[in-house]
Amino acid sequence: MKRLLFVIVAALLCLGPAIAQDAKPTTDELAGFRAAYTSGTGLAYVVVKNDQGETVYRYGDASREAARRDQRGFMLFTCALPRPFLVQDQGAVQSLKTARIIKAGEAEFAELDRKYLSGCRNPLVRSAIPKKG
Repeated sequence: MKRLLFVIVAALLCLGPAIAQDAKPTTDELAGFRAAYTSGTGLAYVVVKNDQGETVYRYGDASREAARRDQRGFMLFTCALPRPFLVQDQGAVQSLKTARIIKAGEAEFAELDRKYLSGCRNPLVRSAIPKKG
């Protein structure tokens, strides 16, 4: 958990100049996505459609809290890297407008968990399926 928080903070520090632009965020376009993204707890998956099909990302409570405090973007993660989606980037906005958020307990969650982990070589990344008992 500490490593994940470190990665988030490091990524945000690297993005400082990028998100400090004077462009006005277009958060109204992403109001539905933002509401889904910031609700709940624990790990959740985001499926973003792209030219190659779909990319599965995930995020957790630290990203959720950062999005509540700062509406300039969203931080999603692949197995190896964080991926910022900034509201000033129209490509990112278009991707997130059609993205689906799947949380623990929803029908696709286990399938997305397997897909996310299938090519993951990072030993620190584990299943997002809550353990019973």
